[in-house]
Amino acid sequence: MDKKAIIGFVLLMLLLILWPYWNRLFYNPAPVAPPHTSTANESVDTAKAETAPPISPLSAAEPETAFKPPAEPERLIRVENEDYIAIFSSYGGLLKSFQLKKYQTETQGNGHGPVMLVDSTLSSIGDAPRALTLSSNDSPYPVNRLAYEVEGSDIFLKKGDPPAKLAFVVRTPEGAYLRREYQFSAKGYRYAVSLDIKKPAAFGLDKKITLGWFKPIMPTEKDLHEDLGKFAAFYSMGGEVVEHSKIDREHASQVFTGSSRWVAVRTKYFANAIIAGTLEGDEVAINGTQATLIGPDKKQHNWKKFAAGITYDIKGDSFAADFQIYSGPLDYYLLEDIGFGLGKLVDLGWAPFRPFAIAILWIFVNLHKILFNYGVVIIVFSVLMKLVFWPLTRKSSTSMYRMKELAPKLQELRARYKDDPQKMNMETMKLYREFGVNPFSSCLPLLIQLPIFWALFSVLKNSIEMRAAELILWITDLSQKDPYYVLPIVMGVSMYIQQKLTITDPKQKLLVYFMPILFTFLFAQWPSGLVLYWTVFNVVSIFEQLSIKRKFEAEKPVAS
Repeated sequence: MDKKAIIGFVLLMLLLILWPYWNRLFYNPAPVAPPHTSTANESVDTAKAETAPPISPLSAAEPETAFKPPAEPERLIRVENEDYIAIFSSYGGLLKSFQLKKYQTETQGNGHGPVMLVDSTLSSIGDAPRALTLSSNDSPYPVNRLAYEVEGSDIFLKKGDPPAKLAFVVRTPEGAYLRREYQFSAKGYRYAVSLDIKKPAAFGLDKKITLGWFKPIMPTEKDLHEDLGKFAAFYSMGGEVVEHSKIDREHASQVFTGSSRWVAVRTKYFANAIIAGTLEGDEVAINGTQATLIGPDKKQHNWKKFAAGITYDIKGDSFAADFQIYSGPLDYYLLEDIGFGLGKLVDLGWAPFRPFAIAILWIFVNLHKILFNYGVVIIVFSVLMKLVFWPLTRKSSTSMYRMKELAPKLQELRARYKDDPQKMNMETMKLYREFGVNPFSSCLPLLIQLPIFWALFSVLKNSIEMRAAELILWITDLSQKDPYYVLPIVMGVSMYIQQKLTITDPKQKLLVYFMPILFTFLFAQWPSGLVLYWTVFNVVSIFEQLSIKRKFEAEKPVAS
């Protein structure tokens, strides 16, 4: 390995080492709120001081303004399809509970349990759940606490069943009414809601009306710090998707004016989104405040709590609009099917690498249909990448062995032209051309693989497909580090063997030991899927190096 190759490795190491700090600086900035922080109240322009209790046992219910429950008893309606169980309340016609049937969590409740994007156990009977609430001029109104008439009953949908509807209606003696109608499908995480309001001012809804998701999503992941670091609000305005992930203590509530298609609140792996139908919104309301959570690790974590709503100007004596609601996993393809840029809710890395990440995710998802195990998919992908880069790495390795042969001639040139650097460089380049050696070829494979490496890191770290994806025995989550550090050690050994084969200059033998040790410690904290990829890539590279070495040595007698 020549000096330029060493520089390439050093640059790669610096990128690998500094990337987490760069990522933390720009994508997960340190919270700015003081220890006693605030949390989103039901209004998007008010906040009150709070320190949230521990997650385990979890009882971090949002405080509700005291009110007298309606005289009519609360009626709960259950809606279930293949993917979720939802509970709606006759108080306000609101979503009170939303449970994902196919995803488990280790932080909500006691131990394992289904992911709850809205949890009714955290609220008292009669409390407004604040999921899909209505407000006006960014202030809460009693319309969310009224007893509604229920049109429909419990819904249980199976594969092949037609869509089913559920409606909530409230009327006044003066002839005003408000109707919420929901429509559910047998499969998927989308459901429709339509609003039809006559005399909205009678319900305190004058000039503006906001449909908002003001119920913070609870964290769901074992690594609480990592999960909370992904919490953010998003909105689409003028065809652009805007991420809102910073906490501003002075302006907890912000309003953005413009034609808006959707708003969403996101965690690392899940999201709730309100998507406008034929009528786009006129404004977006975002509320961001901060609380403190004590996780299963007994450590204190900052919890950035975001709320979002889509606002319309009310013109006339009536208002009607329809929406699609998405409450589910951050599945890139499900979100892309909805359109309007919702796929950008999935964190697939820095913009230059995102196309590579999307391509890798597509390969992974389609290979998984055949192989059924994402660990095997990663192994196959590693081999495929090695085949893709084979011509380049083969050329690099061949050039490296030829450089070894040229070493005596280069030493002779340096001695002959030590007082004439310009002439020495000219003669050196002439010698390279004569023997067909490219001194830069050893760096090129590393630079070309860098986008693939970082894109793969994003896919493994953030895609829902990798969450809790098993490989074998102790590796039960390819998106998390190897808990026993077996894979990083194997990777370090494979890298050591590869270095022994590639580094032939005695002056560079320190790299044989230094690089594997450094990479072992570095990769030990990264997703085990990434370590698996690099390990397989190294092992295949070892066989490649041995093959090239045998061929080169077999040709040497002929050449002499």
